[in-house]
Amino acid sequence: MRLVKLLSQKIKPVILLTVIPAFLFSTHSASALGLGRYGGAYLRSPVGATAFSTGGAQTASAEYLCSWWNPALLATLKQRKLTLGLGYRPMGRTDGYLAFEFPVPPRVGVGLSLLYRGIPFIKGLVDEQEYPLDDCAYETFSLKIGCSYLIKRKLSAGFNISILYQSLPTSFEDDGNVVYSSVTEIGGIDLGVRFVPTKKLSYGLVLKNILAEFQWEFTDKNFSPIYQDTLPASITIGQGLKTSLLDKPFIWTCDIVGYLFNSKFRPLERNHIVINNGFEWQKWKMLFIRAGIRDIALNSDIIHDSGEYGDHFTLAISMGFLLDLSAALKGKDLKLNYGVSTDKVWAGLEQQLDFVFSF
Repeated sequence: MRLVKLLSQKIKPVILLTVIPAFLFSTHSASALGLGRYGGAYLRSPVGATAFSTGGAQTASAEYLCSWWNPALLATLKQRKLTLGLGYRPMGRTDGYLAFEFPVPPRVGVGLSLLYRGIPFIKGLVDEQEYPLDDCAYETFSLKIGCSYLIKRKLSAGFNISILYQSLPTSFEDDGNVVYSSVTEIGGIDLGVRFVPTKKLSYGLVLKNILAEFQWEFTDKNFSPIYQDTLPASITIGQGLKTSLLDKPFIWTCDIVGYLFNSKFRPLERNHIVINNGFEWQKWKMLFIRAGIRDIALNSDIIHDSGEYGDHFTLAISMGFLLDLSAALKGKDLKLNYGVSTDKVWAGLEQQLDFVFSF
């Protein structure tokens, strides 16, 4: 595992915001471990430029990449949607995603989304004798296959099945060739519900990563350790509120994400809540302006050790826009979405860009 060590060096929501944190703080653990120690960290950042620019809050109102955000939204689609997107983050981290979602009248929706996240070019590594090693890469692929059913006009429910793959360099040969280890998880499940009580208000509830677990068998020239990486499950409550600002449509979205147990429903050593908020102002017909604040993390330190909490408190600020290209393409429904965000620890800027074609 020497190479791993080398790499490591290199308005009802108001009620939720009071009740859920109260429960969280009442379950204080003496452990000071953070959310970052749990597996699947690459899955927790927003997917899609719209979500990226609106603070990662899309559970109740995503209009594309529904199979990623809330599979219950698939049954609400009126058109087929094809999505292609790219992203770039500090330190050479790269995103790429592709999705196809479509309604099956009268009440069913189906979607597939594929996400790539990784570092395709890791250069400049050396062994303990400082001899250069070959360039290498860290890669992940995540496929979600979702289906949804419209139970009533205001209520839909759905599920995803996930296929998750990771590959990373874990050792090297005497000649400098890098040795990789990989793992595939088939069967992680997401469950979602969406409820629309009024034309202006919508709610979403999603439970993600049920039974998701990576069973690593690392490849090393001296030994082959086995490591079981159980992902944390997440419970997300989302809200979307449509109102107006200066007589133009204004949308507020909020997601409250709870990490209370792992994918096998065993309690985590430390409970966390993460709050994400997003805003969209449809000032012009062809251009929507977006902004958001995400990764507002709450845990028991806010009461039991406020100094520790303050030292580690971070958040990310995002903004972006939607540009409707349909008029320029003679009626074809094509939208461009762009989002830019600070890194959670303010180590640089992250960006995502995607195109959504509806037909």
